[in-house]
Amino acid sequence: SIVTSYVTTINTLVLQLTGGTYTYTMFLLCGCGTGSQPTRLRSQDNNGGGGAAAFTFLWGRPRWNRPDMRLTYAVSPLATADHLPRDAVREAFRSALARWAEVTPLRFAEAARYEEADIRVGFYLHTADGKCDACGCVCKGGGEEALAHAHPPQDGRIHLHAARKWAVTNVAGAGGDAPPLAVDLESVAVHEIGHALGLGHSSSESSMMYRHYRGKVSLTDDDVKGVQELYGAKPPRVDLTADSKPKRVETIREIEQHIQQKKETAKKKPFFWRLVRLPLYPPCLACAVNS
Repeated sequence: SIVTSYVTTINTLVLQLTGGTYTYTMFLLCGCGTGSQPTRLRSQDNNGGGGAAAFTFLWGRPRWNRPDMRLTYAVSPLATADHLPRDAVREAFRSALARWAEVTPLRFAEAARYEEADIRVGFYLHTADGKCDACGCVCKGGGEEALAHAHPPQDGRIHLHAARKWAVTNVAGAGGDAPPLAVDLESVAVHEIGHALGLGHSSSESSMMYRHYRGKVSLTDDDVKGVQELYGAKPPRVDLTADSKPKRVETIREIEQHIQQKKETAKKKPFFWRLVRLPLYPPCLACAVNS
């Protein structure tokens, strides 16, 4: 493709000048195929400042409406990548989801059944014009450039391009070295999960939600502010030290037993009569007045 030829030319020039290689992970080669008109939030709505924030939301500002903030996910047992073990893919997405859980009240748990999960992950082929075999979505940039795309909240599907060379690093079970010019799966997973949570593309090139893949990056303040506009900040962790631990609360049964013991004790105590001297006949009211 034109992009591949361009990267090859860059590689040759850098090799001649520096003796190194300009790899795909250093070059803005592939983009995210999620295409939807974004809803942009102005920073003055966020922090009182002027201008527009870099982060955006997907059209309509969708979000998962879960009172308990709990979402499930699953990796397809059938739609897999040939060169990646499914367990390695599961671990990569578990780690990617943990990044979003660190900055929001959201909790993620792996579903027992793929069909019942909120966020469903699979690898699928794309046609030359960028059409996904699974959902029929046409990824912007065409099949040669799209790495993955995601569906908004209440759908939650994440489709990765099965023909791409994916790498899973620092994950047990990945096995062997990464394929040449491979794409870091966890980084793409974090990006696509952002879409599945309702975030659009950011205009900040340092943001995880920037449209183009640039290798391994971390969540930035822009990403955190965006997702917290949808779900709020993570509650502070309560440290239950020895001094701050709550006192033990008695159960209803224990309270009833305590009352019964009081009654039994009261029955065993002796009773005493107290003599009080009172007049035999109270004085007459008329006499009291006359006197």
